[in-house]
This record gives sequence, C-alpha cells and structure tokens, in this order.
Amino acid sequence: MSKIFKKLQQVVENTYKKLYEQDHVMPVVIETGILVGKVLIISRGPVKNLSINGDIIYKNICLNAAAIRLANVLTKYGKNMTCDRIYQADQEYGKWLNESQILRNKYQKARREGRNDQADVYLAKYCTARDRAKYYHAQVLALVSN
Repeated sequence: MSKIFKKLQQVVENTYKKLYEQDHVMPVVIETGILVGKVLIISRGPVKNLSINGDIIYKNICLNAAAIRLANVLTKYGKNMTCDRIYQADQEYGKWLNESQILRNKYQKARREGRNDQADVYLAKYCTARDRAKYYHAQVLALVSN
C-alpha cells in the first residue's frame, strides 16, 4: 500500500509542477472566494471580481475561464497587456450577451402580443447581438488558451 501511495504522491507533485510551469497556480477555496496565489476570485452572482490585498483589480468578469486565467497571470506576472486583452474581450462578450438576452425577450413579447413587424426587427437585432456574443466568446477562449 505504501508503494502505491508514494507513486500517487509523485504523480500529483509532477502534475502540480507541470501546471505551474504552464502558468497554472492551483486554486484554494476559502471562506470569501477562491484564492489563486495572491489573487482572490470573488463571485457576485453570475460575475466575478478579482482582488489583490483587498483592492479590486478587475470587476464583473463574465466567464469563469477568463477569471481563472486572469488570476493565474496576475499571480505569476502581475498586471500586463495580456490581462487587459482578456478582460476587454470578456467585457465585450458580457455586453453582447446581455444585449442579446434583452432583445430575445423583446422579440418574444412582441410575438405574443401580435406585433409581428416589431418582432421581426427585434429578431434581426437579436441575431446580430447573439453573433457578436459568440465572436467575443471565441476571442476570450482563444486568449485564455494561450
């Protein structure tokens, strides 16, 4: 049993080393959020804030992948252009996602009320907003995977 335990422990340690070399710092769940190195991820409903020593660095991050990647980069390198690009793409994604949801609701309401011409306008606007949200979602994921 001890040989198996030692082997498992070696695998875990090697995995941690590889992840750290790839800019991944292992998160720790604490009472106020998730601590990644020196960066605290604070969940506020559907969005997250990143904080270092009580100072909020980034607000209202929509995608979990963006929050985790930002926390890792901030921990290892500090604030830089990569962080700003990820954050800007995430904010654009959140803006267009919200816009698409509002337009979809307006479209559905107009259809229910029989305002078909207005519903068609809302549908066109919704499709544009949805496509932009998909585009920025892909941008965020591309930036996060680098």
